[in-house]
Amino acid sequence: MAASVRFHWKVFVSFYVVFSFLALAVSGIVLYVAPPGRIANWSVWQFLLLNKAQWQAVHTIVALLFLVAGGFHIYFNWKVLLAYVKSKLQAGIRMKRELAAASLTGLAILAVSITGVPPFGTVMDVGEEIKNSWSTTASEPPVPHAELMTVAKLSETVKIPTEKALVNLEKRGIKVSQPTMTVQQIADANKLTPQQVYQKIQSEDAKPKVNLAEGGGWGRMNVQQVCERFSVPLDAGVARLQAAGIDASPTTAIRELATSRGKTPIEIAKIIVGDDGTVPSPSDHRPGSGRGPGSGDTGRGEGNR
Repeated sequence: MAASVRFHWKVFVSFYVVFSFLALAVSGIVLYVAPPGRIANWSVWQFLLLNKAQWQAVHTIVALLFLVAGGFHIYFNWKVLLAYVKSKLQAGIRMKRELAAASLTGLAILAVSITGVPPFGTVMDVGEEIKNSWSTTASEPPVPHAELMTVAKLSETVKIPTEKALVNLEKRGIKVSQPTMTVQQIADANKLTPQQVYQKIQSEDAKPKVNLAEGGGWGRMNVQQVCERFSVPLDAGVARLQAAGIDASPTTAIRELATSRGKTPIEIAKIIVGDDGTVPSPSDHRPGSGRGPGSGDTGRGEGNR
């Protein structure tokens, strides 16, 4: 009888470290460009058949197992690694300038990464711009994480009678077996996205209205993007900021304005949108539908958001 082939754990760990590194690189790049959670969950964004939550799970779990595998890799190669480190330390002692330069470079990279100095800060800014590019009037939920609300709660939030919302769903062939079902559960049961369920909830003769809420990604936007999202004329939005003593251009980031004025991003967004921060629901906005300051309106569209 042939001898059983021995399983080489050392080789297995080495291969796994390489494969997990590749998986971390891919998932890291995907998450770098993925839309914010409120948009990804609302529209059920996917890449390579995985949604954002699944990509996050892959990245986190693989990272943890990578650390475990790294520990075993060190264990299996302890003698070789120890000899290598000793030789490099001895070489480093002989090459003091190179050792000092490498140490200072590492500390400098850490410092500028924390402070956001270009070009390192630019890497994060580019990521924010890419994430923000997913935000459109059609892709944004009426409030952050609306998919977790029940039909009754969502209807209350967008000022649509619950009975009317249920009738609208039934007319469009959407089954709601329990009134306590969340929008996400209804979407899953009917093989739709939460965004599609919300579109079917909306009345044909009334526009839903919600309050401008926290967690809407305001810090990632600039002045022009906030104006476009809520159909506020750009010159009117800039004028409101100036009236509040805030100088800004269309491309000025909301987070930058908030930080320099000691405010939160949503407070800056409310100044741009109007006095009370209420605007039409994002799903109802149409570019160019806002009215200028001379129209006797605050540029908020037809009702409270």
